[in-house]
Amino acid sequence: MPNMEPPRVKPNWLLLWYLVLLLIGLAAATTLASVTVAARVIGTIAGASIPLPDTLLVTVTAIVLGVLPWPGLLMLAAAMVRPQRTANSVTSRPVGRAVVGLVALNEEQAVADAVRDFASVRGVGAVIVVDNRSRDRTAELAARAGARVVHEARRGYGFACQRALHEGLRSGHPAVVLCEADRTFRADDLGKLTAYLKHADLVIGSRTHYALLKGDSQMNSFLTLGNVFVGKVLQLRYWDWRVGGRARLTDVGCTYMAFRADALARIVHSLEVGGNHFVPHVLMVAQEHGLRVVQVPVTFWPRVGTSKGGSAGWKQGLQLGLTMLWHILTYRVKASPASYPAHAESSAVAY
Repeated sequence: MPNMEPPRVKPNWLLLWYLVLLLIGLAAATTLASVTVAARVIGTIAGASIPLPDTLLVTVTAIVLGVLPWPGLLMLAAAMVRPQRTANSVTSRPVGRAVVGLVALNEEQAVADAVRDFASVRGVGAVIVVDNRSRDRTAELAARAGARVVHEARRGYGFACQRALHEGLRSGHPAVVLCEADRTFRADDLGKLTAYLKHADLVIGSRTHYALLKGDSQMNSFLTLGNVFVGKVLQLRYWDWRVGGRARLTDVGCTYMAFRADALARIVHSLEVGGNHFVPHVLMVAQEHGLRVVQVPVTFWPRVGTSKGGSAGWKQGLQLGLTMLWHILTYRVKASPASYPAHAESSAVAY
């Protein structure tokens, strides 16, 4: 009997935008209260009468505290008073050998070690490096280390990741792993991903667990808390009162992920983001197409070379975080236009 694609999962737009409205209201009430207090203090010190937004403050506070919380409280009460079970079933399938796709941009200092690291793992059948228009010896050193190198002409983290996933499918391996070539991730964690891949379609790492973070890595408090916050917003997009979100998410910027090839084939043509907000995009597309998504802790290490993404500084991180939030709040996932041809030969030009 042929495999039937699971039904698509619809975003919980009502709950998501209700919480956004509640947060906006709380921010407005807090701002008005702060302005009122500041005006009274300044007026007392200066001995002058300063017009105060008392009526507006009372109105906003009454709406935010007296009206807006009740729909959420009623939904929570209904879920607690009338608990429901899911019809979900758990399956276990062998994983098989994996192909590892490493995305690289000017990573000559790290790429050879990254290739050798993954190639040495039992169960890895091939390593592919996607060179995203590097200006150094990334391609040459990757090929010398034993990787098959392909060149992605479209500059962008998301485009490089898309190319790695396409090349992974063309390789014919039953599991496709995506990672970066900057040595922030290690092959030693691959077993964690493949262990859960027996039961899931997509397993993605999380870099937000203190015990697994190297102290001098790029995951400082700003990036860690930001990823947890955005991850929870994404989790709320697919909130289900029976089980919570479809996946427990604490990180939306981790490139380290593993797919079952048959599941990846169902979504790869729906991936279209070429920028640094590619990871939450993948998570949304995967969940809406019915893929079983699991997130597991992985170790995170200092990168070798210069950072080029959202971890380059707090300004870049803030900008990327806002882009991710807007994408989560507004993006409509497209249906897959076609299934992926099995064992198709690569059209890439090897180094």
